Amino acid sequence: MAKLTFMVGGVKEEYNAAQELLTCMGANSVYCGQVGTGQAAKICNNMLLAIGMIGTAETMNLGIRLGLDPKLLAKILNMSSGRCWSSDTYNPVPGVMEGVPSANNYQGGFGTTLMAKDLGLAQNTATDTKTPIPLGSLAHQIFRVMCSRGYANKDFSSVFQFLREEEGQ
Repeated sequence: MAKLTFMVGGVKEEYNAAQELLTCMGANSVYCGQVGTGQAAKICNNMLLAIGMIGTAETMNLGIRLGLDPKLLAKILNMSSGRCWSSDTYNPVPGVMEGVPSANNYQGGFGTTLMAKDLGLAQNTATDTKTPIPLGSLAHQIFRVMCSRGYANKDFSSVFQFLREEEGQ
């Protein structure tokens, strides 16, 4: 089950007053500072999440193509320096984990359209602040293409399936 985190920007006293309500709706609540900093934290987190998921999907795909059993590869990654949330908690490969979108034809979870939207926000703010985000930009392009190719309503971890289909073209 997802553990929602609220990243909140605004007046500290107003955040404190809303704290009880926020903890009823999510597992975590973090005060980030002035207005806008909560959204900044969210788009930074989701950019890293997208990049990590793409990396996990690419790695798992390569390992499978090299003849490794996906469950064995996931086990090795998760006990080694390659471990990340996308590999140990939300693996994108069908059959590796139960209770995640990849085990349910990528239904549920965090939609590809929402990820593309958040990556667009990251891209726009990076452009505005003249901050280079080459991997974030590539992730944005990948998720935008996925949305145009039938993945818009699937979980963002369907990037694994997208990459598997792309290799056949």
